[in-house]
Amino acid sequence: MNWRARLSWLVLTREEQRTIAFVVLALVLGLAVKHYRHTHSKEALPNEPPALAADFSPSPSVTQPGDVR
Repeated sequence: MNWRARLSWLVLTREEQRTIAFVVLALVLGLAVKHYRHTHSKEALPNEPPALAADFSPSPSVTQPGDVR
């Protein structure tokens, strides 16, 4: 008995087939992204200071502990 004969009781409409295909594709794409992010993580790159940290200065309206006005 081939696999089509075994699945003859399972009849899906075209919309159900598309929905299942979308879910499977989303799962595969999510796993691919997870693998890519794991293999290309920032931990493998040399440590660089954040670009915004060097240019950051607090707003003059923000008071720091110990400031006297």
